[in-house]
Amino acid sequence: MYSHTLPNIIFAEKPRESIDITLERSNNVNIINNYITDESRVIEGYAEEVVFPRNEKQISEILKEANSRRICVTISGGGTGITGSRVPLGGIVLSTDKMTQLDRKYLPSSGELIEYIDSGRKYSIFIGKDEEGFYAITPPGIPIGSFKRIVEGKGLCYPPDPTETTAFLGGTVATNASGSRTFYYGPTRDYVRRLRVVLPNGDVLDIRRGRVFARENKFIIVLTDGRRIEVELPSYKMPNVEKNAAGYYINPNMDLIDLFIGSEGTLGVISEIEIKLIKKPKDILPVFAHFSCEEDAVSFAKKLREVARKGELPVLSIEFFDKYSVDFMRKKYPPPTIPSESNGIIFFEEETGSEEESVIIERTIDLVEKYNAIKSMIMDLERAKEIRHALPEEVNKFVRSHGTHKVATDICTPEETFDEMMRYYHEVGDEVEIPYVIFGHIGNFHLHFNFLPRNREELKIAVSACTKLLEKAVKLGGTISGEHGVGKKYYLKDGERRPYIELMYGERGLIEMAKLKHAFDPNHILNVGNIIPEEYLEKV
Repeated sequence: MYSHTLPNIIFAEKPRESIDITLERSNNVNIINNYITDESRVIEGYAEEVVFPRNEKQISEILKEANSRRICVTISGGGTGITGSRVPLGGIVLSTDKMTQLDRKYLPSSGELIEYIDSGRKYSIFIGKDEEGFYAITPPGIPIGSFKRIVEGKGLCYPPDPTETTAFLGGTVATNASGSRTFYYGPTRDYVRRLRVVLPNGDVLDIRRGRVFARENKFIIVLTDGRRIEVELPSYKMPNVEKNAAGYYINPNMDLIDLFIGSEGTLGVISEIEIKLIKKPKDILPVFAHFSCEEDAVSFAKKLREVARKGELPVLSIEFFDKYSVDFMRKKYPPPTIPSESNGIIFFEEETGSEEESVIIERTIDLVEKYNAIKSMIMDLERAKEIRHALPEEVNKFVRSHGTHKVATDICTPEETFDEMMRYYHEVGDEVEIPYVIFGHIGNFHLHFNFLPRNREELKIAVSACTKLLEKAVKLGGTISGEHGVGKKYYLKDGERRPYIELMYGERGLIEMAKLKHAFDPNHILNVGNIIPEEYLEKV
């Protein structure tokens, strides 16, 4: 028998017993159609039925049955992804819509179980405090917006703050989601303390951070029937960037929990999450700084980042909007809200709880003026969010009016190659003469480049042009996905569809990832097509 003291071994357990509830399932076409695409609407799949488990035991039963019959299972969260990750390629959709309740008998003795009704749905989370600080235990099907409202009502905060508030917490863990405040707080990964994960065979892993680490590039899992799985980690090195959501997280001596965070549902189904919380910031000061040219805006963003990293200003986020982004935003918020002479915006947030607000405002204004801002505006936080979110609204309206869709990148580069990537964005964008916007998390050197094709011909050109951007990012030591994940995305090379992740790690890396998935999922039933194309799974 294996000793629990060995750091790279974990013992699986049976699912928790629950009240016997009839599993809800449907093969109604109208219901299935709600689960065959995602927010991007780029990929459309198909499925035979949708199942709606309410507890861990039902998830286990679904997976055991599907595994024995070799039926594919695709996990669906809130449907807010834009990579096709939840899009089924046949088989069963496992929806986490009803995974909203905790079972009281499995909760710690000290803490508070909170029940909350939002938009007619009932959610429960547990909030406690231990030697590590405040934490919450949650089911995977709770939307980020609801979760935030619950914890903030207790004077606490969930720092990662992913932008899409209707996304399910389980989905954001599965993709290691992040938002604008990742600049200060870091991504979802940094706040996950424990996960319960149902494996394809129906067994459950209860993984607590700091308990199980890789040894000699391996993890060992002992299943409840005594079988032992050896999980060998891929040999590739992740890019040295501040945000990366492309492929499995791999590091020497890594924590097992980090393998599942960002794995896009390919290794198991998350049934419970324990999240680190912090005290809610006292006040947040949102600032829009407008510039007459992009170069001044970028220079200011770099200086603001430098000042923030030195602790001279309490900056939580730094966002960039190029000239074309500003033009779109101005359609909804004309002058004076967005000045007519503005050709670049830096939007940033500062926490004012640690110092007098007047002192922070004075320092901020001094810095903005030194970098040639034509105007700076401090406003209410909700109003600021509305203005910031005007861009995706107007962009989506534009492409829908032309019967197309945006062609987007999610590139993050190292600091030392960011300027070269920025120049290349414009070079490629201007060369093809298709409308585009550049915006995003410049504080982490992570920007989104979106082509906005006006017809089918431009759509084809945009897809090919995006390949140039992705190849350049990899050449510069960057990642093809800073926060959205890989999902089922492909890129075009000489007219041929190629696996997205192959750009970064090559065929060898993909085969190694396929072997890792095979160790957990030997019948290849779970979220097939995510990260690793099906043809690579067939090679192992």
